Amino acid sequence: MGDAWRPPWKMKPLDEWNLVGMNHYHIDGEQRLFVAMTKDGRCITEEGADDMFLWNRLWRKATE
Repeated sequence: MGDAWRPPWKMKPLDEWNLVGMNHYHIDGEQRLFVAMTKDGRCITEEGADDMFLWNRLWRKATE
């Protein structure tokens, strides 16, 4: 089988975090997303356009 699509929160390093909140909403026709994740008493959040840049920002926070 080929590579199957996997949600960004199930890929390293975010797969080690617990997804505690994800809200989709629209502002002026743009799909937006709010994500909150926790690990070891730490919480990371990101909000913005529902695109790869949002997940890149979360990956960066997860590795700091």
